[in-house]
Amino acid sequence: MKSLTVLVLAVIAAVSFAASTTLATAPFKKAFDAKYVKESGDAEFQATYKKTGCYTCHVKGKKKYVVNAYGWELSQLIEGNAKDRIAAARKNGVDAKKAEEGKILEELQAALKKVEAVKASSGETYGELFKAHGLPTADGEKSIRE
Repeated sequence: MKSLTVLVLAVIAAVSFAASTTLATAPFKKAFDAKYVKESGDAEFQATYKKTGCYTCHVKGKKKYVVNAYGWELSQLIEGNAKDRIAAARKNGVDAKKAEEGKILEELQAALKKVEAVKASSGETYGELFKAHGLPTADGEKSIRE
């Protein structure tokens, strides 16, 4: 019985952790998709993005706080840790949480626009890269915790 209780608590903790870590990233992924991918009309680009997903900004095989050059540029324009900001707002109720999520998504939209003008490792700007239906590489990986 004791092991069953421990197992149930472990599952609850894992589900709670997974839910809290995706709050900031799932809307980010969705916003990128809506801005650059969904309306591209390019099935290959859409399939590539669907496969690449989070690795548009993060580096595959690394901790989630390790990002590529594109992710780094975005992180410099969004105040603080989005997940922590949402968790802090949640303490003040559902409306405060929703307001903070909205604020973060506005910051993200502004950051996406601003980073379009930044040069990628390929020499073209990120805006040009996305218009050509390309995605950032893992180049320039950095930890956003530093």
